[in-house]
Amino acid sequence: MTPFERAEARAAQSSDPAMFRAAFHLGRQTGPGEDTDGYVRQLTAQGETAALAGYLEGLASRREFPADAHPRNCGCTGCQVMRDCRHYTLRLRSCRKQVAA
Repeated sequence: MTPFERAEARAAQSSDPAMFRAAFHLGRQTGPGEDTDGYVRQLTAQGETAALAGYLEGLASRREFPADAHPRNCGCTGCQVMRDCRHYTLRLRSCRKQVAA
């Protein structure tokens, strides 16, 4: 299960799914120099539990799955091209081995 699927499942269970999703994406986009502790304290003081949960989920998913990483079954064009090249290379090697034998 990817972090995004996990976040969608948890958003459906939260009191405010839209706030959870927005905070999740905000947590995913945090940079190394941002004051995440201050933002968590601010959300806690405001009583925004759905936003707090979403933000923490976003921070955790960024650590588990960095923003520049792509899942194995990513559908972006670059990943598809790399997969196709890899399959072509493996097929070429297999054909060369058969011809050499």
